Amino acid sequence: MVVMEEALDCEKLLREQEWFCRRNLSMVVSPDFDGLLCALLMSHHQNWSLCGFYDGRKLALAMPLMHIRDFVFLDMEIFRQGVRSVGNHLLQWNKKTSLPNFTHTINPNLLRGITTQEFERKYPFATFHFLLVLLARIGASVELALNPASLAIMLYPDGTHQTLLNYRSNVIDWLEWMDVKTSPESVKRIFQRLTAMSLADVVHGLDWLSGELRNMGFQRKDDPCKFDPVTDFSKAQELWHFLQQKTGWQAPPLPLSSWTADFEARSSPSKASAYRDMLAQNPLSFAITSRSREQGLQYTLV
Repeated sequence: MVVMEEALDCEKLLREQEWFCRRNLSMVVSPDFDGLLCALLMSHHQNWSLCGFYDGRKLALAMPLMHIRDFVFLDMEIFRQGVRSVGNHLLQWNKKTSLPNFTHTINPNLLRGITTQEFERKYPFATFHFLLVLLARIGASVELALNPASLAIMLYPDGTHQTLLNYRSNVIDWLEWMDVKTSPESVKRIFQRLTAMSLADVVHGLDWLSGELRNMGFQRKDDPCKFDPVTDFSKAQELWHFLQQKTGWQAPPLPLSSWTADFEARSSPSKASAYRDMLAQNPLSFAITSRSREQGLQYTLV
């Protein structure tokens, strides 16, 4: 685990996590809007193959599992040594917390040393947006026509639109840490357009997108378009096609799940004692989602 306080040293990060630069890897993503957007981005630009879904409760794959080290997990950090993953969750209780199992995990909060003690400074974007920054740094040509539809799509995952409107100082701070201003023009322009959108444009774009999602069968209660990869496959497939159409990025069809495994998902209050107890049980994945909620610590046991 690398800790970088001042600015993201992408060259150092990519030397230590050189696997991210490889093409033709197999990936597992979260079964929701952000997960599919991450999968589409990496499939189109790096030819990564989408092989299944994981949400902390179920792992659904297109083939029987040999070892989870065979996959890159996107939008969910896997707490196992040697398992590659990229996510955006808050994971560290304080700066003294040791998390040795995240040897192959890329996470902006871990990289910057953001813990529950700095909860209000946690990474404000979705996993998708951090992947954009990393792809630009490895030389991938990320091209996207910036129009109301594509901008609305990039505002939707993980409530990015709310963050941009309500936590501007934290957004600016993270844009500076990621050094977006020196990114290739195509990626820099994406962030410039997102952060410059007016309230009226945000509301109009999300109203349009919400209508499109309702037509697919995603109701407001389904936010952020979570789906079961087995029982909701047709709905997920429609969203997959929609994202390709609106971004211009191409990818193979969604994989049908032929193998599944269920896990024990637990939640606890966001307290130091509960966090220590959770780590002692060697969770497969976990996240600190709130400092105050009674279920602010969520984790998965095998």
